[in-house]
Amino acid sequence: MKGRIFLAAVLASALLLTAGCGQESLDDQFIFGKNRISCANETITVEVPFELGVQGQMADLAPKDSGKVSAEGHNRYMQVLVTGEATDKTAEAQAAEAVAMMRQEASVTDLQEKAEPARIGETGGVCLTFSFTDTSRGQPAVLTVKEYIFRQDRTLWRVIYQYRTEDPVGKALAERIEGQIVQGATF
Repeated sequence: MKGRIFLAAVLASALLLTAGCGQESLDDQFIFGKNRISCANETITVEVPFELGVQGQMADLAPKDSGKVSAEGHNRYMQVLVTGEATDKTAEAQAAEAVAMMRQEASVTDLQEKAEPARIGETGGVCLTFSFTDTSRGQPAVLTVKEYIFRQDRTLWRVIYQYRTEDPVGKALAERIEGQIVQGATF
């Protein structure tokens, strides 16, 4: 009888070891997929752990010739927003507007901001990083937002990643996908 209990314990231990004992990677926990967003017949591809939607449908199925697009997706750990607009505005001008809006937002306190040059493929742009406390929903939430702003021919793109600063899964997801932006439709 003792031999069977010992054998069962050894087998259970071996099973736990081969299962990874809870050491799952992000790729084990989430399915990362490429989402294509189009505006003014130009397309970018972003990698996210959920489907992005445009006006209630999958981003890939949205009209490609619209002069303005807004795609959004989220899970319990993070939110991603992608906008595109056919405009002559520069990435630097849009970044200055984004910073000014954050500074004026009444529900934002303890704002920390950083602007850096960014490259998306062959295109230059701006990467903004914000950290702040949001009080708009009653309960204060400390958030981190990273935003990439760049031009692709006639389209000005904004790709925004947001997560709760103290959430280790949200932070890890954001670090995994931030800046994973490709000009054009890739598969």
